[in-house]
Amino acid sequence: MDYVIFASYGNDSIALIQWAHERGLKNVSVAYSDTGWAADWWPARVEKAEAWVRTLGFEPVRIASEGMEALVMRKKAWPRGGGGKYQFCTAALKEEPALVWLDGLDPEKEVICMIGIRREESDNRATFPEWVEESEKHGGRNLHAPLVRHAEADRNVLLAKTPFAPLPHRSKECYPCVNARKKEIAALPDKKIATILTAETLAGVNSKGNPRVMFSPKRHKGATGIIAVVKWARGNTEPEPELAGCDGGWCGA
Repeated sequence: MDYVIFASYGNDSIALIQWAHERGLKNVSVAYSDTGWAADWWPARVEKAEAWVRTLGFEPVRIASEGMEALVMRKKAWPRGGGGKYQFCTAALKEEPALVWLDGLDPEKEVICMIGIRREESDNRATFPEWVEESEKHGGRNLHAPLVRHAEADRNVLLAKTPFAPLPHRSKECYPCVNARKKEIAALPDKKIATILTAETLAGVNSKGNPRVMFSPKRHKGATGIIAVVKWARGNTEPEPELAGCDGGWCGA
């Protein structure tokens, strides 16, 4: 393994895989971190993407994690969304398991890590470097983000050469994200609402007697618990500014 592409199999990471193929890169692994919190339909996309990756001569890798629900029980808290801010779920469900996997295969830190970040995505990524020597987030390995200067149209040129049409949203590997906006919360299916409700119930209350809920009541006009938050989202017509999702910078959107 000379290269590892960290992919969510959203638009940008699919485009990065195509870019690497067109550059003739060899000995490439494509690593997907399974958060255990994806949308119901996302695993089917991952399987399709992994099959495509194999046709390119690359090796798909699936990295397991403890899963969101187990993480909440262990931490006795939900990651607290704050509008595009990095959360501990990214570290626990993606970064830490991936680094364990990397260190096992590449103890000398010779592999070049690759991610599909684009500067156009958000203000947080507007100055993201194309190369980082000894990236701390990647265990001291070199990090390459070759699509940083690609606009959406440039990325879509790459996507057009793949079996994947552009998605109208970011990856759904974590669904819903703790930073989810009103529109996404309002559209949550009953099955996912039930999953969140069960996790909230099992999480219980904190030392102050407040229920441990996924979405901050303060950020949702006092709505406490997933049932109340979904009701608020579906009945609220006030405009809400668009904010980036979790921006830990581990892979592409």
